[in-house]
Amino acid sequence: MFLLVAGFFPALLFAQKSFTLQEAIDFGVAQSHEIKLKSLATEDANAQIKEIRAFGMPKLNAGINYQHFLAVPSQPVQDFLGPTVYGILFKENVIPARDLGDPQTFKFTLFQPNTLSGNIELSSLLFDGSYLYGLKAARFYRELVAQEKNVSIQKIKEQVTKAYLSILIARENEKVLTKNMENLAISLNDIKVMYQNGFAELLDVDRLQVSYDNLETERNNIRQLVNISKNLLKFQMNYPLEDDIELSQTLDQLLAEWNVAADGKNAGINYNEREEYKLLSLSQELNKLDFKRVQAGYYPSLRAFTSAQASLFRKNLFDTDETGWIPQSAVGLAMSIPIYDGGEKSAKLQRIRINMQKADLEKAHFEKAMTMQISNATIAYDNAKYRMESRKKALDLNQRIYDLTLIKFKEGVGSSVEVIQSEGALFRAQGDYTNAIYDMLGALIDLQSAKGTL
Repeated sequence: MFLLVAGFFPALLFAQKSFTLQEAIDFGVAQSHEIKLKSLATEDANAQIKEIRAFGMPKLNAGINYQHFLAVPSQPVQDFLGPTVYGILFKENVIPARDLGDPQTFKFTLFQPNTLSGNIELSSLLFDGSYLYGLKAARFYRELVAQEKNVSIQKIKEQVTKAYLSILIARENEKVLTKNMENLAISLNDIKVMYQNGFAELLDVDRLQVSYDNLETERNNIRQLVNISKNLLKFQMNYPLEDDIELSQTLDQLLAEWNVAADGKNAGINYNEREEYKLLSLSQELNKLDFKRVQAGYYPSLRAFTSAQASLFRKNLFDTDETGWIPQSAVGLAMSIPIYDGGEKSAKLQRIRINMQKADLEKAHFEKAMTMQISNATIAYDNAKYRMESRKKALDLNQRIYDLTLIKFKEGVGSSVEVIQSEGALFRAQGDYTNAIYDMLGALIDLQSAKGTL
């Protein structure tokens, strides 16, 4: 059942066609190749913890050993027993004394051709400073890997958000152009009627027709830009490029949400809001534990063990009339005392000290860089917001000018040149305002990214 659900879930993801910004971010995180690699790295870190923990757990080992001597080991031994016996007999006059000649030698062995032994041993680590600190370091490493994953997620958030926003801005431009075309189409139709009734010149009709055609060309370009922006969003989300995708949030909705988020932009700097800073802090702690781990290598380690063994020595292995099993058992402690390692641990400690100094410098540099980023991003956001408000006022003013110019032209007291000029100014003001919205939202994204609150 689990495999069925696991296989069906990705299909549900890719069946989705319409996304809010948060849904797009969640999809991008779930499908990110980099995030999947980080998840595997986290699993590997968990396995490393189990591996290191197992080093200090009790160990139980058993073994069986059989050995057959093709040539039984033996030792030539001088016959000391015969001369001794004969010497006693000679001394007691049991037999007449005589010369025994040179001592004889014979082969003597304590081995049997077949040896079978079985043993079992239980051992456990009682104390090892390197092991204890190594286990702590492994747990910190797991947190470090998880934090690297958070840093990657933060990057995906920023990339997907900007790609999503670029589509909304392009669509907003398309919507404005379509509205302008509709208004211009009405004016063009009116001027054609006026021309047919002799109240306008053909030149006026041609000028408005050119303006309309230019708007249509511009709208087609914007539509192509929407498609390009969609492909970028699909890429950032790791969404199939051949499938269509829709956005279920509008620019106005995001503006309302982000304006609320922007209210807290003047809050103080909190370095721990940035995932990169947390990663640097974890690196510092990991270096400290690594230093203690290597330093603990100077201390003795203690291990306890107990073992039992039974051996069988026979000429014929299966002859039960021969000697049976010979048991043996023992308990003990084993202490390992490091005395001199050629300076290996000293060199390792020196390298770790260097890494600790580098981590301190990187962290201090990051704090300065983050402070500068927030300061610059705040200035950029304030300027972008002021520029957007200014562009909105300019748009409203150009809209009023265009409306009055169009009224004057229809009443015969204005020229088509004035209409086209005010129309061009209005279109530029609309484009400037839309671009100012994009700049303001982009600046807000940069500010939130700098503060770590995106």
